Amino acid sequence: MLVTSCLGGSRWEDQELQVVLNGSHSLCQGQVEVHIQNTWHTVDNRSWDWHNSLQESLQQASKLCRKLDCGEALILGHFPRFKPPKNHPPVTCRGHVGSFAKCNASSSAQTKPLGLVCLEPPKKTPPPTSPPPTTTPAPTDPPRFLLVNAPRGLRCAGVLEVYMGGVIGSVHFDEAWDSAQGLENRICDSLQCGTFVKHLERLNGSLPIRWRMANPTSCTFPDGCFLRVQPPDSGRPLALLCSEFQPKVQSRLVGGSGPCAGSVEVRQDGQWAALCSSKSIELWKEVCREQRCGHFISGHELDASESLQGHPCSQKNLSQCHLLEEKRKCKRMFITCQDPNPAGLGAGSVMSIILALVLLAMLLTVCGPLAYKKLVKKFRQKKQRQWIGPTEMSQNMSFHRHHTATVRTSAVNPTATHVENEYSQPPTSANTAYPALEGALRRISTQPDNSSDSDYDLQVTQRL
Repeated sequence: MLVTSCLGGSRWEDQELQVVLNGSHSLCQGQVEVHIQNTWHTVDNRSWDWHNSLQESLQQASKLCRKLDCGEALILGHFPRFKPPKNHPPVTCRGHVGSFAKCNASSSAQTKPLGLVCLEPPKKTPPPTSPPPTTTPAPTDPPRFLLVNAPRGLRCAGVLEVYMGGVIGSVHFDEAWDSAQGLENRICDSLQCGTFVKHLERLNGSLPIRWRMANPTSCTFPDGCFLRVQPPDSGRPLALLCSEFQPKVQSRLVGGSGPCAGSVEVRQDGQWAALCSSKSIELWKEVCREQRCGHFISGHELDASESLQGHPCSQKNLSQCHLLEEKRKCKRMFITCQDPNPAGLGAGSVMSIILALVLLAMLLTVCGPLAYKKLVKKFRQKKQRQWIGPTEMSQNMSFHRHHTATVRTSAVNPTATHVENEYSQPPTSANTAYPALEGALRRISTQPDNSSDSDYDLQVTQRL
């Protein structure tokens, strides 16, 4: 769809289209956006073929910067740090830079917005009614620092950009500045990023080099420590790594007998890999602390057969290693830390045993006496109900009729009409027919009644 079909062949200057630089804290830098047919559009990075002649494109873009009340154009390109609204549709424009007469809707799904950085204009202050005293310096904005293009999205790391006196740009790096670590520490501290760790390599800045560092021992931080220079044809921008970079390196111990022993591995780009062995004892002590173990006990390199691709750490502490170094073949390190929770009964197991014993004691106290009484009563009842006569298995007692005894009939004792048999009442004569049975009955009759089943015993005796 042709977005600007109503514009015909007119140029942006004739239509007075509204253009802004969006996505930053300044009106003179950001992504180029144009208001066409009541809709804001983001200009695609492929517009105007500005890559072919960068110097000529910057001259043409300077006209656009002046329309925005800014200075000359400094740089064109795609800047990921500019974050404008995402609901503005992209357009691709043709012609010279700043012309919006031929703009079409971008058909590609992978579009990148075009960014423009203009020189900040000097502050416009009304002329004073009276000349200020010569001892009062003119007010100036304090310098501002920014770390950009950080590797792997690290915080407190990247190329240093300085904004001071209306000029913004990166700082030229020189190998002789290793002695200027004191100044770099102050830069990290002003960014609330801790202390300086080291210089980063292979990082390119998004802005041209406009500054160089002065002597850190004699300059006044921050105003007098940066000197403005013309953009050099070539040079490396200053890139710093401060101690508060995030995210920190994660570590773990694998292959050991417990959580506090094993070979050291670190996490890089979402994957775990071995950490190369090092002679720094502080590094292994820090690994033990990260695993929430005790102090470092021992460490040794594994055999040559255990060599594999791993990450080296050239710093003294693991917390200062952001692992930008490429993998290389190295030996793994097996370390042993103090285990705060050695194998055995833990506190939870001991408490469970104590609680079980207390519950058992309470159960015996409440239910023990009642169960004991029931058991004793059942035993007594079983003993009293035992059969005392002969059985089929053994007959220790035999009953024989005496040869001189006579059998009693109902005529001898006519009053015993309610007796089951003739043996239920003891004989009255001295010579009975069954003397053994009579002795057993006499012994039973003389025993005291100690149970509640006396009626049952009487019935047994009667049957006997």
